[in-house]
Amino acid sequence: MNDLDYSAIEKALGVEPESIAEMPEEIRAKMKTVLETIVVRTDEDRNELYNALDLLWQKGSVLVTLEKVSKATGIPMVTLSNLDFETQQVIVFEYLANSGNTKQIYMITNSALAVIELDKIAKLIAVPVRELRKLPRRIQEQMCGAYAMEFDKDSTNAELVGELRGMMQQ
Repeated sequence: MNDLDYSAIEKALGVEPESIAEMPEEIRAKMKTVLETIVVRTDEDRNELYNALDLLWQKGSVLVTLEKVSKATGIPMVTLSNLDFETQQVIVFEYLANSGNTKQIYMITNSALAVIELDKIAKLIAVPVRELRKLPRRIQEQMCGAYAMEFDKDSTNAELVGELRGMMQQ
């Protein structure tokens, strides 16, 4: 991405081009694609461009800070990258509020990891993930544990599906 592209993003978002240069390459590439895809002719187009770039800006900013969190805590970046965006934002907030409180960052990370399979479970048992998130945390963790231990990609997983649905009734 050249300086011209940075200036177009800077202009659209009202940020410094240097800060965009710090973003992961994947985010910068997506920003470039947004710039090439959305033609601004109206205020609605301008809002669409801003919203798309702003979302990428937020994700990129979180990822940049997660790199620092990874170095400070020893939590592998791949682990932090695989967490949902909301959890990533919470971790970044905690880190920025008190970078020395690694215990809290580990607690947040471990809590998110305990239920990371909910999306996959929702697909397997054909239940909206929002319904699974309404269940008590203990049940969510039990379901994810069962899924992690019993899921077989080469099976219909009929027994597991029945077990998971039964857990929902507890």
